[in-house]
Amino acid sequence: MNETMRPSDDDALSGELRALRASTPFPVLFAGSVVSQRLLLSGFAGTRSRTLRGLIIDTRCGLGGRAIAEQRPESAPDYFNSSHITHDYDAQVAGEGIESLLAVPVVVRGVTRAAIYGGLPRRRPIGDVMASALLASAHRLAREIEVRDEVDRRVLLIERARVEHGGPARGAAVSEAITESYLVLRDLADKVGDPAMVQTLRSVEHTLRSLTAPADVPARVALSPREFEVLSHVALGCRNAEIADRLSLSVETVKTYMRNLMAKLEVASRQQAVFEARRLGLLP
Repeated sequence: MNETMRPSDDDALSGELRALRASTPFPVLFAGSVVSQRLLLSGFAGTRSRTLRGLIIDTRCGLGGRAIAEQRPESAPDYFNSSHITHDYDAQVAGEGIESLLAVPVVVRGVTRAAIYGGLPRRRPIGDVMASALLASAHRLAREIEVRDEVDRRVLLIERARVEHGGPARGAAVSEAITESYLVLRDLADKVGDPAMVQTLRSVEHTLRSLTAPADVPARVALSPREFEVLSHVALGCRNAEIADRLSLSVETVKTYMRNLMAKLEVASRQQAVFEARRLGLLP
């Protein structure tokens, strides 16, 4: 996938830190992404110096390394006297006046992809209530990164299919893969809260939908978004009951959409609707 299509994960981390400043008791917050078993700190809120900026943390060292390796939150209410972590980064932590520290991993499909830290300027036990905002933030980030991974995966599958078929593909298997992919992306776009990510998902969905559209056929039929979704599921072989379940609609509502779109396409059956929609470039 083109790197410019995926919003920066570091930007997502920084956005979460900005939101956390208003909802957490930690005055110092920082975070970073995990690459090749190392954490690169890239997001900061409330820091007073540059000691943490650009710091690379080995996943075997420090409080963050322990959280990343064990994939669970780790806290040190008395950081400098803690005996269950290494102290490779004491100078950087001290530079921010931190006495108590919490590290929360962002785990996606069993792999730690990032970590969020919250620091206090005094020694204090860090319980579940205090940690709840960081835990919620880590969960949101995990979900967003998973969405971005799915976008990458879907687009890569389509790009591979195009290469294997020597250009715009019309094979039934490839058409089904494209249809399934943009339906997944549309569903993901409805579930994420980041406007930039939603825009990216919509853009990729549009790209997938246009991959096999014939350039020489004028668009004379306009389907509503719901009609398009219903017809796309029909193209995948779904029955009305299954479509209703996938789209959270009643079966009767699905039937209504089917009647409307069949009238627009001027056809008399589901199979004819799919054929005509593909001829017009509405479906791959």
